Amino acid sequence: MARGASSPTGTTNSDTSPAPDAAQGSVGETLRRARQYRRWSLREVERRTGRPNAYLSQIERGVIRQPDPAVIWELAQLYELDFTLLAQWLGLTEADNGEATADVTKKLISLVLSLTTDQKLRAVDLLEQLSRHERT
Repeated sequence: MARGASSPTGTTNSDTSPAPDAAQGSVGETLRRARQYRRWSLREVERRTGRPNAYLSQIERGVIRQPDPAVIWELAQLYELDFTLLAQWLGLTEADNGEATADVTKKLISLVLSLTTDQKLRAVDLLEQLSRHERT
């Protein structure tokens, strides 16, 4: 990428911090830029994800301010974006600079998506138990 050229996340190679709009939580704008960077239409993203293009458009335009985290995960994977950072901007997770935390989060989400509905319910119960145990 040429010096000063914008990436899909709104950063330049001379500035590694998120752009002001991204830092303010503009996940939709970041997703739109990532899609346009790949020269994909919303219909192409719909074809690749199975998500309706109208829903994707509403996320990009900020109409849907709290999109389904599973959709954000899918789009982050598709666009090769950092899901943990997007989740932080949406207020889904606390800010944490540890790369290990991001790796664990990605692995955990990937595993959960592969579970059956019953297994997901059991996993939620186990995670809630762990969370309660940590607080005591």
